[in-house]
Amino acid sequence: MRASRWVMIALFVTSAVLVVEARQPRPGFGPGGGGITGQVLTNKALQEELKITDAQKEKFKDVADRQIELAKKRGEAFKSAGGDKEKLKEAFTDLQKEGEKLGEDIKKVTDDTLTADQKKRLKQIEVQASGVRAFQNEDVIVVLKLTDDQKSKIKGISEEFAKDAKEVFGGGGFKKGGFDPEKMAENRKKLDKLSKSAVADITAGLTDDQKKTWKELVGEPFDTTQLTFGFGGGRPRPKD
Repeated sequence: MRASRWVMIALFVTSAVLVVEARQPRPGFGPGGGGITGQVLTNKALQEELKITDAQKEKFKDVADRQIELAKKRGEAFKSAGGDKEKLKEAFTDLQKEGEKLGEDIKKVTDDTLTADQKKRLKQIEVQASGVRAFQNEDVIVVLKLTDDQKSKIKGISEEFAKDAKEVFGGGGFKKGGFDPEKMAENRKKLDKLSKSAVADITAGLTDDQKKTWKELVGEPFDTTQLTFGFGGGRPRPKD
């Protein structure tokens, strides 16, 4: 089975876990470990955006292979769970330590390999992909100098988004022994629309100076649907 197939399976597993836990978007949760930074190792669209060189790709290879292997294990765990969400959570708990170690190694290799400009652009894309959750990040809160009133309004918008997101994925997408790809794709489209709307509502309440700072934080728009995520950061789109 091709690597992209395993990544695709792991993505649906990620969505399942998020639904079970009924949490808000977690953009740091990636298919094989390392969140968005981890996707620098294999995601073609992200590599093109960052202008990753062949020499850099070669340095990523060993860790990238481990990432694919972990995605494969997660896919197998999903299949073994047979649609049982409790078994799925248990299986992912067993793989947690391996994922944490891989995440550390991904961070090290990318820190050592990416240039300053590449790291800056990656950070901007991370903020974009975070969606609503970006405004809960302490660094973002400090840089934007959000007031207590703004924080309160953002909290309300975030809670409403979380509620709507839960309802979207509560409407189906999983079936006995696996998942329904068409329903999951439909749900992700709805979620992407909800996320963009929520971010627009939040940014509309920023001052002109804050809006300027926000634009600097996110940089030029990047098609985050080409990234691989569950809630809030764009629809999963596996790459061959």
